[in-house]
Amino acid sequence: MELGSVATFNLYPDLYARFRPSYPEELYDWLLQLCPGRGRAWDCATGSGQTAVRLGESFARVDATDISSSQLSAAEPHNQVYYRECPAEVTPFDDDCFDLICVSQALHWFHLPSFWPEMQRVLKPGGIFAAWGYHHCVVSPEIDRACSVLWSIIEPFWSSRCQLLWDDFRGSGCPLPLLKAPSFTISSDWTLDHFLGFLNTTSASKLCKQALGESILDDSCQRITRAWGPRSQVRRVDLPLHVMVARKDGAAALIG
Repeated sequence: MELGSVATFNLYPDLYARFRPSYPEELYDWLLQLCPGRGRAWDCATGSGQTAVRLGESFARVDATDISSSQLSAAEPHNQVYYRECPAEVTPFDDDCFDLICVSQALHWFHLPSFWPEMQRVLKPGGIFAAWGYHHCVVSPEIDRACSVLWSIIEPFWSSRCQLLWDDFRGSGCPLPLLKAPSFTISSDWTLDHFLGFLNTTSASKLCKQALGESILDDSCQRITRAWGPRSQVRRVDLPLHVMVARKDGAAALIG
């Protein structure tokens, strides 16, 4: 992971944990059908543990790692989840020990030439590797237009690494045979405060405010507020997912 990204995710870890969306149950159900077993999973770059906690409901043990101690300090505890401060590219895990390895909203930050051999080493034969993430959100035409002002302000602060995610992980160099994944979308019912909290905790928003001042996004947030309507109104927010899934040894036919 590049150094700047570490500093970014050390900013406001409590807010990050509060406003990050949960991933769709349909995604987990599909991955679980592909897995050779449910003994052990690795949630790599776990952040505040959203994915790890969900995997803890299905696996006997989940190892959840991150290089940010601040993120881990805000992670949700779970009896089956074991958190550890650890880089993605060098781990203490045994060979061939994981049925499933997940990377949610983070693969683009990794040093992939070092990560891929480590992933292959610790994934069981027949095991599943999955990476996913989101970019822009969709609410309504009026709100989406108001959001475009905010996106234009923070655009220079997106890392060039994010292009890998936006390109559906094409060019990632994943060494395993890819499986065809269905389309998945995060659909959340949010109030205005939750939506603004989400927008203000993206990596680009945090870096923008750090560079230009905390108030730099105030005008664009006010535009969104006017478009939203009553502050307590709940609206559906959709975040289409970019998903990449592969199986070690290519033991399965394409799914989709």
